[in-house]
Amino acid sequence: MIRRALRQDRHSGNRNTFRPWAIGFTLVELLVVISIVGVLASLLLPAIQSSRETARRSLCQSHIKQICLALQSYHDVTSTFPAAVTIDPANNAPERALRHEPNWVIRLLPHLEMQNLHDTFTFHDPVTNEMIAVSDPANREARGTSLELMLCPTDGFNQETLFAGRSSQEGDNWARGNYGSNAALGFMVRIGSNPAGGPGTQYWEDPRTRGVMGLNVSLRLEQVTDGTSNTLLLGELRAGVSSSDPRGVWALGAHGSSSLWGHGADNGNGPNACQPDGDGLFGCGRIRGSVGGTDALAAECMSCDSIAGQGGAKSLHPGGINAGFVDGSVRYLHDDIDKGTQWELNPEKYHTWQRLCASGDGQAVVSADY
Repeated sequence: MIRRALRQDRHSGNRNTFRPWAIGFTLVELLVVISIVGVLASLLLPAIQSSRETARRSLCQSHIKQICLALQSYHDVTSTFPAAVTIDPANNAPERALRHEPNWVIRLLPHLEMQNLHDTFTFHDPVTNEMIAVSDPANREARGTSLELMLCPTDGFNQETLFAGRSSQEGDNWARGNYGSNAALGFMVRIGSNPAGGPGTQYWEDPRTRGVMGLNVSLRLEQVTDGTSNTLLLGELRAGVSSSDPRGVWALGAHGSSSLWGHGADNGNGPNACQPDGDGLFGCGRIRGSVGGTDALAAECMSCDSIAGQGGAKSLHPGGINAGFVDGSVRYLHDDIDKGTQWELNPEKYHTWQRLCASGDGQAVVSADY
């Protein structure tokens, strides 16, 4: 019967009759399929993004671990950690210094298996033996070398244009970095009129407010009296959001560039502090102008003001930062770590964050606190 009907169909030339071999989708069915695919994609995409961020965070932790081990190696050789920042206090206001001497990262290069890069820096004039700053044109190429080990893959800003410098004295071509040494809970500023006392000394005379690597000074292991597993050695820094922004620069010995200062009080208290007028930076007005104003910086949680001397711990990881400790361990510290809301340092009322950053406050910290 079916064969006869088909033969009749062909003979009659009727093209609208039923053909059992014709298969297809209705419009409704197609829309349903598209909707299902969209739902599946919306469910899978966050999982994929989360997986990628986990991998990036793991690599970032690996970088910090290698740097911590290199710092321990440096200590084994020299019996002390390197100074975070080195300047001539008689000729520089530390918070506004533009001629920078070797910072902790440059001194650490041989222990990071980068002796060749270290040797490309010129530190002294071969004739007069006078000090040549890292910001000198002679060191332009060396300081502009991008170091993968110093970059966190989560921070896309570290791939942007290199820091341009704030004046001809500071130079240009500064490569980015994302890791800063734990210097002091207070600001990097000169206090008083006597430069012989050195800048920032008020935060290093009291072990309750000093970190581990400071300005022209650093600690030995035995001086970390709070314990090596309870004292921060390194924290993450975010790279500047424009070429005018000096934050996150590995060879630049300055607050917010390669060291943490004032990260336990005021507007920069705690990981990823997002308060107005956050980091205190010389040249803040220029940074604001380069991105379109204060609101643009605030949207990135990268606010600043011109009361220089402060640079806090920041990252683009969701909800926290990676941190390295003096014992070489690496831990993830959450933004909501107990840090209080104080504006002034008061060692008698420290919270967990301040206790981890201070090397000799004498207050116990347990892992359950963070």
